[in-house]
Amino acid sequence: MSLRIIASALIVLALAAAGGVAYKQLREMKSAQAATTATAIDIGFAQSMHAHHQQAIWMSQLLLDGRPTQLPLLAKSIINSQLIEMGEMRGWLNLWQQPLQSTSQSMNWMLLGDTAPDPELTRYLLACKNSKTGMVGLATSEDMNRLRTLDGRARDELFLNLMLVHHEGSLPMAKFAAAQSKLPAVRNLAVRIAMDQSEEIGLIKRMINALAAKPH
Repeated sequence: MSLRIIASALIVLALAAAGGVAYKQLREMKSAQAATTATAIDIGFAQSMHAHHQQAIWMSQLLLDGRPTQLPLLAKSIINSQLIEMGEMRGWLNLWQQPLQSTSQSMNWMLLGDTAPDPELTRYLLACKNSKTGMVGLATSEDMNRLRTLDGRARDELFLNLMLVHHEGSLPMAKFAAAQSKLPAVRNLAVRIAMDQSEEIGLIKRMINALAAKPH
């Protein structure tokens, strides 16, 4: 075999190898791009949970306004953990060039999963639709005003009951995003929120029972 033929064969092999590397790199680039491309589920979850967290922080800050409370550690824990999570969601929405707040109160992003909504999810979405705030668990302006005006034990009891409903209202969102999001970062945060708030629900229920057992 002549040197020219050998050289030509080597060039062909080199080009083929280069082409294979380029194809692999292109696939990896597309895969990386897909991993940061948000769907309506990711955007809806980030916007809705951001709003949910924001109100929980407001309620907790009201409890820490300097008046006596038996719940400072719980309020501070909610503020600290949810500020961090809000920062993550705010960062995603900025990356995706999406507003922090949805243009509507609709929770229709939870209709976009891989399967049709089951009865539990259907009931949740109907409850959101019928809610004054557009989401289950969000306190109304009347609730917030009561939290501002009450004092002492009555305020603590109202805070616990509002926060219990608040946390329970966020669980379906978190569980849905954990199951349906295609982005690992979104799934991981949704799982963490579901776990943390489930634990706090148990803690809040024990605190409610403890307050009820105390004599007035």
